Amino acid sequence: MQSISNTGPIGLERETTGWATTLAVIAPALVLLALGGVLQAQTYLNHDVAWVLNSSERLLQGGTFGRDIVASNPPLIWWLSAPVAGLANLLSTDPVGTFRTVVLTLIAGVIILLNQGLAPRLSPRRRAAFLAMLALLLTLGVNRDFGQREHLAVALCLPWLLLVVGREVAPGKALLAGVAAGIAICFKPHFLAVPALVWLYTALRARSLRPVLTLDTAGLLLTGVIYVAATWVFARPYLTEVVPLITQVYWGFEHSLAEVIGTDPTPSLLTAAALLLAWRGGWQPLPTLPALAATGFLLAAIAQSKGYPYHFFPALGCAFISLTLTLLTASRTTVRLLAGLAFTAAAAWTALYTVLMMSYLGPNGTYGRQTACLVGMVEQNVPGEGGFMAFSTHPYPGFPVANHADRRWVAATNSRLFLPSITRLRAQSPLSQDAARVLALAEKAERAAALRDMSQTPELVLVDARERRHAIDRIEMDFIAFYNEDPAFSRIWAGYSEIPSCLPGIRAFTLSKES
Repeated sequence: MQSISNTGPIGLERETTGWATTLAVIAPALVLLALGGVLQAQTYLNHDVAWVLNSSERLLQGGTFGRDIVASNPPLIWWLSAPVAGLANLLSTDPVGTFRTVVLTLIAGVIILLNQGLAPRLSPRRRAAFLAMLALLLTLGVNRDFGQREHLAVALCLPWLLLVVGREVAPGKALLAGVAAGIAICFKPHFLAVPALVWLYTALRARSLRPVLTLDTAGLLLTGVIYVAATWVFARPYLTEVVPLITQVYWGFEHSLAEVIGTDPTPSLLTAAALLLAWRGGWQPLPTLPALAATGFLLAAIAQSKGYPYHFFPALGCAFISLTLTLLTASRTTVRLLAGLAFTAAAAWTALYTVLMMSYLGPNGTYGRQTACLVGMVEQNVPGEGGFMAFSTHPYPGFPVANHADRRWVAATNSRLFLPSITRLRAQSPLSQDAARVLALAEKAERAAALRDMSQTPELVLVDARERRHAIDRIEMDFIAFYNEDPAFSRIWAGYSEIPSCLPGIRAFTLSKES
């Protein structure tokens, strides 16, 4: 196979400085990784991550994805989280703490692999600097989105991007790196933009398809095929029932292109800078491949049309990695200078944002205090074996409250998936024939889902009545009034009475003893 690197094949060159140098290189990164993990542990787990971890236990109890767990996202992250939840049950440890430990162990493994694989191309001092930056990026740099699929995707793709693509490596290493990258890409179909750009670059640089037709490519593609087949076998309701319905109404969570990009232009600007400097540096593989990955992840974030900050983390993270490698390896002084300026400016902004966000999420921050109050309210009003749920267009206030209150979440979803489209359509007048059809479909599906969830007899029901709500902003909509239009729901709801809530805008209803 033709190599696109200027260095020898990985595995044929060896670090000659021994264990002392190896330890000196990785020790700062591992210390920073541990520090970042400790600081992350002071905050509540991200609502999406908390929901996946919590609901994945249903799979261990024989549940089916697509029925017992209903989500717009495909099942892979649940299948990966279930063993973590099972490990916590086996060891009688806190599932959240166990999850954090597993993720940090994964990142530590990536750091160790990169240290070994980059030895022929970076000096010990430069490797130490790069790995230290990576440890901070994958812990504190991800701030509130630790453990999200996007966060895990960056970690899983790095060995493939930096050690394998376009290089001659041992077959076992190539295959494993391809499988790891395949898992990352399978998290979301939008991530296919990443290998597409990487393979295009590899083929164009070598002027041949041979560097693409490798074991790592086979591993990546085979992982995708096996995943699709497994989804059909083990999560068929997701494909046959959930997806056809969700695709008609999920636009209720989407925003315009200007809103998506304008939420935070930093990832877009940093990705552009990484690409520009990779070009000015002669498209050398080491900085170019993460720059192309950043571009693919940026396209994926834009294609999702929601503008969630965590959608843009892979682009931001890979752009940081590319700029760091440009700074460490570029032969032209001008390129190194520009890379240093771009990196410094972005790092300063990211550090400021991280400090503000971690303060907000911490126990003394606004989010921390509000979540602690909700956890206490749930514990006070729901017996140990009881359950609760929420009517909200956002996973919060259900998650991460359910994880920390250690109370059963009874709903099949983490939020009401149909309410945004229902709210938006009801606010329009007049409705086209197709819009009226979608509204009727969404209302029927949401009412059926609400009845199914309420049949679990939750002791506590939270209702998001804040002035600004996720996906619907300030559009007025009384969720309970909507559900009470259904006589079947109204009969059930008659057994609930409102109690004082510790959080303004979050109403709380408990099941009366008579009911």
